[in-house]
Amino acid sequence: MEHQLAILLPHYNNIEGLTATLHSLLTETEPFTLIIIDDGSNNQKQVDGVIASFKSKLDITLIKQTKCLGVTAALNNGLNYILIQPHFKYIARLDAGDKCINNRLAKQLLALQLDPKLGLVSSYVTFTAKDNSFLFNFKPPVTHSKLQEAIYKYNPFIHPAVMYKTEVVKIIGLYPENYPALEDHAYFFKVIKHFKTMVLPELLLEYEVNPNSISNLKRKQQTKSRIKLLKDNYNYTFTATLGLVRAFATSLIPKSILLYFKKTFFYK
Repeated sequence: MEHQLAILLPHYNNIEGLTATLHSLLTETEPFTLIIIDDGSNNQKQVDGVIASFKSKLDITLIKQTKCLGVTAALNNGLNYILIQPHFKYIARLDAGDKCINNRLAKQLLALQLDPKLGLVSSYVTFTAKDNSFLFNFKPPVTHSKLQEAIYKYNPFIHPAVMYKTEVVKIIGLYPENYPALEDHAYFFKVIKHFKTMVLPELLLEYEVNPNSISNLKRKQQTKSRIKLLKDNYNYTFTATLGLVRAFATSLIPKSILLYFKKTFFYK
């Protein structure tokens, strides 16, 4: 079937997470095509088996990369595939291990359809541990003007919680490759300069904090990319200056302590 909504999901060696994510999509009411880009997983037979078990319930397209090229390449290969399919008008992001809740897709799609100027929409997000225990709720600003300020201090858009129009990709291009482990934050900087954005003030995604995630395994590289990104977009405002100071400061604090402060003081 030719759906107008594509879900872009890169996958690498996370069968358990992929299965949980696919289960969460069964309750969504908005029709979609799920495009899984497998980044050269070691367990191809298991990947095929999981997808086969959902084929009768979900519209799934599997694209296999013969070797691991990294998440940025996987995302861009997925976007290139979507762009050559003229029926795809909207793109939702999702990662293996994360779960859509509260009819996320229909609500985000409606927001994009109601506002011609709106290019990207996100939502509030619940962060959970690997065992599904609650960590904290992430509730960034919701309006475009506030998001324009926030993006200099931190990434207010949780990547697997966003949905954007295909038109966005046609205008600003693919995910940048010059910010290793931070392609999402860099991409959103480009989006917010060209399109209106917003965050729906509702919890629509459960985000799994995985010890094997890029933010954990490549934290030093990600921090270097964040500092470079903020320097490249520096506009001499107090907010931009504060963002750079924050990036330097957090680079010195262990990840476990940052998570503790987020859970205990910053987010509830």
